Amino acid sequence: MTGSNDLNDKGDGEDTTSANIYRPIRPNPNPISPSELLNRYNKLLDRYPLRTKMITSAVVSAFGSALGSFLSSSNTNNNNNKPSNNKRQSPSRINWVDVFSYAIHGGIINAPICHYWFEWLATNGPSSNTSSVLVDQLVVQPPLLVLMFVCLDVLRANIRASIGQFREANVVGKALSAAGPAVVDSWRFWPFAVYFTFKYLKKKHYTVALNLCSVAWTAYLAKGGGGGDAASD
Repeated sequence: MTGSNDLNDKGDGEDTTSANIYRPIRPNPNPISPSELLNRYNKLLDRYPLRTKMITSAVVSAFGSALGSFLSSSNTNNNNNKPSNNKRQSPSRINWVDVFSYAIHGGIINAPICHYWFEWLATNGPSSNTSSVLVDQLVVQPPLLVLMFVCLDVLRANIRASIGQFREANVVGKALSAAGPAVVDSWRFWPFAVYFTFKYLKKKHYTVALNLCSVAWTAYLAKGGGGGDAASD
């Protein structure tokens, strides 16, 4: 009787274990709360202050630009469609050149400047908050606004010029036509370079060795090998 009971107990345990193994994983019914998101963001600010501020500034600047251009185009469409109700209202458009320009300026230029400026102001600036605000708004903000408008104009011009050149030069078509021969030629060179690198060198030297190998490969492409002439026309 004792043995049968032990077998039954063991069998029950095995069934329970198998049931646990094959039990489906259910998603967490409790989503992350806003306070938890804020805590995680604060931890990122403590660990990576500059990078976190740069990403935040880029995202916020891009969102603000997209929202502004969307609202502006919506108001323009409403004003244009007031006289005749029969015309179909054109969809609101977002000026993506402005969006990318604001994102680049906010993330790469404005965020680092503000980060280091506020760090300096908190350490070496006036002890009074009112005086700090006056110094910031009267001394720093005017040149920052001038810099912002200059950078935005330069970024807009470069992005529009790049888009125009990209379309006129048929970049995608030329790249595809040059990639075919280049891929075939790369299979004659890179498998051996990678193989001997993995075989005879330590892991910390992989990147350096392959960069040295890329000197010969880049010279070959620049000379016109692998369809390089088509890509450089």
